[in-house]
Amino acid sequence: MKLSENLEKFRKFLETIPLEKYREEFKNVKWVEQDLPNELLPIDSIFKYYWEDKNFLSFEEWFEIFWDNIHRNEKSKEALKKFKSYYFNKSIDENGWFKRGFKARIYRTWISVLTQLDFCYTFEYVNSKLNKSLTIDCDAELDLKGIDARVNNVEFQIKKISHRKEAIRGASKRKNFVQVPYAVFDIRQIEEKANNPRTRNREKYQNMLDTFHRYFEILKNGFVVFSEEYLTLVIENIDDVEKLRKEIQQLHRKLMGEPQ
Repeated sequence: MKLSENLEKFRKFLETIPLEKYREEFKNVKWVEQDLPNELLPIDSIFKYYWEDKNFLSFEEWFEIFWDNIHRNEKSKEALKKFKSYYFNKSIDENGWFKRGFKARIYRTWISVLTQLDFCYTFEYVNSKLNKSLTIDCDAELDLKGIDARVNNVEFQIKKISHRKEAIRGASKRKNFVQVPYAVFDIRQIEEKANNPRTRNREKYQNMLDTFHRYFEILKNGFVVFSEEYLTLVIENIDDVEKLRKEIQQLHRKLMGEPQ
């Protein structure tokens, strides 16, 4: 079945993001890492453009609009002034020093929310394909509560995991809360271990690879997106949260290469 129009457009947009360029540009730009006041948070703007309006601007285009809007809004402008004076003593406007640090900070938030939105767009596509009548909600208000998406009364949070052995930590005790593991694996390193005769447990790494490629896809630029099978698993178990949690935990164990 052909991807839905929304998901297809969103995936094509994701594929245009120069991830390596930004990774190199921002890797050492980490001087604006403090908690931002609500007036400077980009969440509302990201959801407006990339979810509500389906206006898939490049990061550069979107950031300049967001930066301009901060300076046009008196409350945001005042919050920015106070934030600068509280945390920084140097002449922060010299050579765009502060703006560069702020931009790097906002980029990390931007990319993170786009990952959440891929989950949502893929959910809508699979939901339609399975002829379900579920509705997914995601917005800034939910995001600020640590909820990346909500379906009926089930709350989802996308949780990044690496290929190192690790548990999904910090889960809410709310009974309808489900953490969804999102793999940020170094696939090349895992492939090397799976194919190296000197690796003690090659099967473990091969299982990790097989599970990764079953539940995720890698776009041409390296952006990792959710597979149709992943969202099928979620949708088919959504009426039983405990069962859904168990299925997700099993998926997580497979991603970690644990014996079944």
